[in-house]
Amino acid sequence: MVSRSKPPPSAARDSLTVEVGGWFKANATGAGVFVIGIILVVLACLGLLQVWLSLPAAAG
Repeated sequence: MVSRSKPPPSAARDSLTVEVGGWFKANATGAGVFVIGIILVVLACLGLLQVWLSLPAAAG
């Protein structure tokens, strides 16, 4: 009896890898490419919000 090895699992068509701490690493294929863009936009908005909240109030 000959034992056969299992074929390797097929690669996922859509994949996403994000690592923010060190500072930003991203690997994406398929639809994951669009998700990386969305994540970048969200991070940019959060950064702008943080800057806006740290500005001193205008004297008026």
